[in-house]
Amino acid sequence: MRGLAKVLTCLVLPLALAGVIASPVGAYGGGADHDIWQVGVSFNCNNPDFCGDSLGGFWGWAEFDRSVDGTSTWGDGELAGCRHSVGGGGFSGASHLSFEIESWTIEPGSAGLQTFFFNGKQTDSFRGDTVTVDVAHFDTGISAVPGHYSTSDVLGFDPPPGVAIQIQVAFRPAK
Repeated sequence: MRGLAKVLTCLVLPLALAGVIASPVGAYGGGADHDIWQVGVSFNCNNPDFCGDSLGGFWGWAEFDRSVDGTSTWGDGELAGCRHSVGGGGFSGASHLSFEIESWTIEPGSAGLQTFFFNGKQTDSFRGDTVTVDVAHFDTGISAVPGHYSTSDVLGFDPPPGVAIQIQVAFRPAK
């Protein structure tokens, strides 16, 4: 009986403590008082015939926010990448990109008639070096139309083996 009590104490006590010390967590996005697009991106290329000597990919997310009256736009995004150069040329390693979106528009671009373009700052980190640059009217290649976009949707043709692109766009209007 003592063994059962010890087991229950070991199981229940941590849960009880977690309930006592846990604080409410707010979801990312700043509430429901404005429109929000959430975007997830994954790109992988492990086919040297298609990608040249730059194998690897990048993965990340972005958020595009818009005031209810449409007069103000903002957002941010994060990408992580990994590159493996074939034959020792170029660079190899992991990188990180952060985007501070100061404003954005939806207009015709590389992703069709409703492509996100943004203005703001891009901060690149690679091997301990960090560089921040201003970005103006950057074509993201991301459609503002909610949905799932596969490799053939993005490229316009069936990809060769070793090439995969996935983009997920979700929209939540202000309430």
